[in-house]
Amino acid sequence: MLTILRTVQVKIILTEAARSAMMEKYERELRQQEDEREQWEFQAKKLLADARKRSADLFQQMQERLSVEERKRLEKQGNLQFQKRQLENLPLGAEIDYMTVQSPVQIQVGDVWEEKMAGTVIVIKDGVIHEIRGGS
Repeated sequence: MLTILRTVQVKIILTEAARSAMMEKYERELRQQEDEREQWEFQAKKLLADARKRSADLFQQMQERLSVEERKRLEKQGNLQFQKRQLENLPLGAEIDYMTVQSPVQIQVGDVWEEKMAGTVIVIKDGVIHEIRGGS
């Protein structure tokens, strides 16, 4: 017999409390992203000014790098806003993927692999385990 780890999906049932907590989390992350972006813009201006003093090539390279970084930051903010809108539109009672965890499972010769590794799902409602599906 051998003990191995398998991945277990954890889901939450959307309630008003869960929606409120997740909305607060998205708002907090959006504010943090905005604060970081403002700080980054300030530093980017300094980097560009320094690069301009050194050479036109360095200035061009710095502009390109900063442009890529700005796109990444804007995309991240856009994704958070999209997730927030999706959350607003989900009906109460919907199940939302929350995280994955690892769980030990004992296996031995003769076990059916798919059955042992089959998708165990833990469902949480308002912070309490509501249901455990599957798994052997």
